Amino acid sequence: MEKGFGKVVLNPQEQREVKILSKSVLKHFQAIQDPRVERTRHHSLVAILTIAILAVLSGSDGFIAIETYGKAKQSWLEKFLDMPYGIPSHDTFGRVLGSIEPQVLQESFLAWVSTISQKLNIEVIHIDGKTAKGSYDRQSQLKALHTVSAWSSEHGLVLAQQKVEGKSNEITAVPLLLKLLNLKGAVVTLDAMGTQTEIARQIKQCEGDYVLALKGNQGKLYKQVQGWFLQASAPDWLGIEHSYHETLETGHHRLETRQVWVVSVSQLPPLHRQSQWVGLSTVVMVGRLRQLWNKTTTEIQFYLSSLEADARRHNQVIRSHWSIENSLHWVLDVTFNEDASRIRQGHAAQNLGLLRHLSIGLLKQEPSKLSLKMKRYKAGMDNDFLLGILSSSVTDL
Repeated sequence: MEKGFGKVVLNPQEQREVKILSKSVLKHFQAIQDPRVERTRHHSLVAILTIAILAVLSGSDGFIAIETYGKAKQSWLEKFLDMPYGIPSHDTFGRVLGSIEPQVLQESFLAWVSTISQKLNIEVIHIDGKTAKGSYDRQSQLKALHTVSAWSSEHGLVLAQQKVEGKSNEITAVPLLLKLLNLKGAVVTLDAMGTQTEIARQIKQCEGDYVLALKGNQGKLYKQVQGWFLQASAPDWLGIEHSYHETLETGHHRLETRQVWVVSVSQLPPLHRQSQWVGLSTVVMVGRLRQLWNKTTTEIQFYLSSLEADARRHNQVIRSHWSIENSLHWVLDVTFNEDASRIRQGHAAQNLGLLRHLSIGLLKQEPSKLSLKMKRYKAGMDNDFLLGILSSSVTDL
């Protein structure tokens, strides 16, 4: 049997369980080299990582919870894991996950993402940052962990993550994140922090396209685009070739009208540093009118895009960008309690964050209609359901 999984004598049900586990996402984490010195290795790294992944999938949000899960499932786990010393303590889980270099763990994560992506058509990649608010340590002058993630809204899948170094910002982290991704044929969306000429150049060099939010941090360019759109819309776009799309949505006592105008840059006067925006093809204006029972609000936003002048397509791409807030960041905070986590030992916060990202991808691949919270709850109680989550992305069982 593969090292780390299984005993010599197994009944048919146990053989099936081992087969699922050995072919699932767990196989991508078995080759990680143990960072500990040999004399301190009472528990195998395979067992520690396997239990941690299964526990996070099953509702554990910290190392004490991971240990508790392991002890509750010990008789089942011992069927396929070599654990002569029983379940590791929460201190061991924290110490080991804090000592593994995040790059090493991410390589295993990316290997799994690659196997999934080969079966999926990743059309749009959204990039945005999030701070784990509870990860700071005032006494040690440790800032809260801030990471930038790449998210596929079509498939509910985190594609990669990159830590923002303490004295840096997202501008330096985004290019590193982009290097981890296959951008060919995909559209990359970024908020205003990522609207930089070098980032646009990098995306185009990797054969991707971009839709970048344009705000005040691009002072002169922003004022040019804003002024031009205001002038063009005043006479109702008379004589200006453009693409227009409008949607109307109702719900939660709200009526929202979205209007999208897209114009080729060839119709605008030369823009500030236009030649440095590699691939720039169109500029976009999005208007939102929200009508509530007691007030009405309006919002205008602008974008730089390498896509053709198709307002319907731009509306889809821009709207889907905000799913990273609702379907990833909100889920991390509400379903996985990330903001409340006070884990900050070594690399533990970053590595546990990656396991949360992994869990979201696996849970969203599982086809039932349960909420993610209920899927985690059921996985903790029902081993067959947990195995179903692991097998949902495996094709050769």
